[in-house]
Amino acid sequence: MTPTVTQDSIWSALRTFLAEILPSNVGAANIIQAQVNRVAQPRDDDFVVMTLLRRGRLATNQDTLLDAVFLGSIAGDILTITEVVEGSLAAGQHVFGTGIEAGTLVTGTVGGTGGIGTYRVSPSQTVASGTISGGQVLAMQETQISVQIDVHGPNSADNAQVISTLMGDDYASTRISAISGGVLSPLYAEDPRQMPFTNEQQQVENRWIVGVELQINPAVSIPQEFAGVVEVQPLDVDATYPV
Repeated sequence: MTPTVTQDSIWSALRTFLAEILPSNVGAANIIQAQVNRVAQPRDDDFVVMTLLRRGRLATNQDTLLDAVFLGSIAGDILTITEVVEGSLAAGQHVFGTGIEAGTLVTGTVGGTGGIGTYRVSPSQTVASGTISGGQVLAMQETQISVQIDVHGPNSADNAQVISTLMGDDYASTRISAISGGVLSPLYAEDPRQMPFTNEQQQVENRWIVGVELQINPAVSIPQEFAGVVEVQPLDVDATYPV
């Protein structure tokens, strides 16, 4: 199961925004992710290092029920959908139905785009044409993420001021949302603080640290079967009630 908002997408959006607001001598090439082994710090004097510190829950989960019903068959590892009754199908969904093995997963698309077409499934099996379901629950958790932004170099104080100022402005909210496709929103930034950095030559370099808080709303898909037909069988029960 993969969340709808991945860590790579967070890094990419934040890096793009920082490259836009900082001077050109910093640039995207000098904005790097921390905790990467065997990677030297950038050669340029001014650069930025991003470190993800914490993911905190903001609210209880919000569950969204998504039913999906199709007509189709499976031959080997190929699922063929011939008619869509309700919903859509995508890689990562489980499918259910008469004769379908438990845990059958859609691993990719061959000629389908959510509806009629072909999809790759695992495990391989043979299932005659019939009703196939692909229901799911999307469990969404509102999450606050804390990122430490280390701003290095002779211009680090000014660059840290730019980050701190704009992260508390509507400009950052609008721009980061646009860059990330609406999945990442800034909440606020802490005041910059100086924390000198000792390099490999035991020389002290200028470094300012800005703590940035952002929000994401990642969802995780859970397979869910839904009842299509309910049969009610009344029982003849003798009962006596007090007057």
